[in-house]
Amino acid sequence: MPSPSSSAQEARRALGQRLREIRKETSLTARALAKRAGWHESKCSRLENGKTRPSEEDLRVWTLHCGALDQLDDLIAFVRNMDGMYVEWHRVMRGGLRRLQESDVSLYEVTRRYEPGVIPGLLQTPGYAAALMGDIIDFHQLPDEHQGRGRRSDGASTCPLPR
Repeated sequence: MPSPSSSAQEARRALGQRLREIRKETSLTARALAKRAGWHESKCSRLENGKTRPSEEDLRVWTLHCGALDQLDDLIAFVRNMDGMYVEWHRVMRGGLRRLQESDVSLYEVTRRYEPGVIPGLLQTPGYAAALMGDIIDFHQLPDEHQGRGRRSDGASTCPLPR
């Protein structure tokens, strides 16, 4: 799962890409748009590359000069959603990195557990794997529809599992 921070950064880059597309549809250069808007030349670049968060006024000016006022509401909603991502990131970070790191530990503990009563998968023989799967199917009372799927997907074993 991506962190709220990386999601927010990706959203900012996506917004910048969308602003670039709006500007290019009108055949304006970034320099020309900045001049029309009364901005420093680098502001358009910073907005398009996701380096700077655009204000609602920046979006109004951008869409006005690019003739895309019909997209203003969507852009403002996108920026507000992006702000929510940063709020979530700050909420998670308030407790420090330890809580964030510990949230991933539970997944590790669930998927990487030593089970002394089961032979690790790479060391299992086809007969052992079939018996183990049979016990699991019986325990959970599942239909035995997986017959014939006992071959390894990598082709390392060519003998089918016994039925």
